[in-house]
Amino acid sequence: MSKPGRNDPCPCGSGKKYKHCCLLALETSSPEELRWRRVRRALESLVAKLLRFGEERYGSSFFVEGWEDFCVPEEYEDMPQDTPHMQVFMPWLFFHWLPEEEITAVKTTARDGLTLAQAYLRDRRNRIEPILVEYLEACCAAPFSFYDVVSVRPGQGVVVRDIFDGTEIDVSERSGSQFLRPGDICFAKIARLSDLNLFEAFAPAAIPPDRREPILRLRKRIERRNKPVTQAILYEWQYDMLAAYWEIIEPILNPRPPELQNTDGDPLVMQTLVYDIESPQEAFDALADLCIVGSREDLLKEAQRNAKGELSGICIDWHKPGNAHHKSWTNTIMGKIEIEGRRLKVEVNSENRALTFRKLMDERLPKARYRTTLTQSVEAMLAERKTRAPTAAERKAEEEHKALMARPEVQAALAEQMNKYYEQWLNTAIPALHGKTPRQAVKSRDGRELVEGLLLQMERHGAGTPGFSSVPVEHLRQALGLSRDR
Repeated sequence: MSKPGRNDPCPCGSGKKYKHCCLLALETSSPEELRWRRVRRALESLVAKLLRFGEERYGSSFFVEGWEDFCVPEEYEDMPQDTPHMQVFMPWLFFHWLPEEEITAVKTTARDGLTLAQAYLRDRRNRIEPILVEYLEACCAAPFSFYDVVSVRPGQGVVVRDIFDGTEIDVSERSGSQFLRPGDICFAKIARLSDLNLFEAFAPAAIPPDRREPILRLRKRIERRNKPVTQAILYEWQYDMLAAYWEIIEPILNPRPPELQNTDGDPLVMQTLVYDIESPQEAFDALADLCIVGSREDLLKEAQRNAKGELSGICIDWHKPGNAHHKSWTNTIMGKIEIEGRRLKVEVNSENRALTFRKLMDERLPKARYRTTLTQSVEAMLAERKTRAPTAAERKAEEEHKALMARPEVQAALAEQMNKYYEQWLNTAIPALHGKTPRQAVKSRDGRELVEGLLLQMERHGAGTPGFSSVPVEHLRQALGLSRDR
């Protein structure tokens, strides 16, 4: 194809003249930008060419065999049409896959120990442009690895640090740099050219900073056998790297529904217990002290009375002192008791709390008659609320909650409570730290990295939360001797 003239339509299809479109971009681009564009232009048809070469070299079964070998969890061996793993699989197929001698159906002549890309270079080197040769050679040498994102230039590139050998790399990247954040972890394959670094493969999702435990476990295994750890060594561990990728990425792409618990650690199950009672006043007298945050007089201010002035309806918030899982809490809400005429209902959120209340009723109101327990799963309750408009009472409650949370004294109380929680967190055994406390974990390199990941994720989750600020997390870093710079 001849080079377009300055006044010709731009070959990119924009409808503009060449001089006002791509030629202008070329004339105003930096050398790095021009180099990036040349490489990307050379790569435009590479995938199709490598796939055709793969069918010629191996036969039509190679793609399916490669996918089955790529899928460490066997349940994913049947490739879905829209698999998000394609952007990792294709580079792995081209630059890493070798047919398994015992079970492969590929041609015998292709079982020569060369990957598809290595064979392509051997057979086609003299027929492809030098820039493509350089790129393919770089990809053949580069391992898959896990990288910490150090800094981001949105729309331009990222600086990443290899978690295994500590090398920092400045990668020219347009799309990925739009959503990556410092502290993220990415699983990638980086082609290191003489003057440019590019992502050849990139996982379909960024890995949160608190998901690094499988990576550190693998690093420890590699370091026990190889010192120093080099790019060539990492290439030899590619199947282990792939196994770590699957272990981490699948829960991110297909998260399991959270196991919801109440503040006592019980599975969350909404239950309403219904009783027949002989007298609203008798029931109130027996149960009023279950509210430990207000007096009888405070409760009676909201009571309903009949024409004779007798108690006919009242609500009691059921509390207990303290909380076994949250040492700073002075009390725990257990449920809500509603007395209306000769009917008593209590709403609780677990089977254990329902059983506890039944025992209390047997002791305090033995004459009350238990009628039934209405049970609703949290999932069903949430689904039901999504399909209907909020009631007037729910809208009012939401408005009251927002107004309450906006009050300065409430925000100050929340901040104080969070500060207490963080102080206790320093000396709390945490499963993600293998049962160690943060103070104990930071004494080792791996433990320090795990704690740093937890702190960064804690900071991210807390952003925008009422009463939360970066000050408590920064205080934790200082208390643990950790630097924000990683």
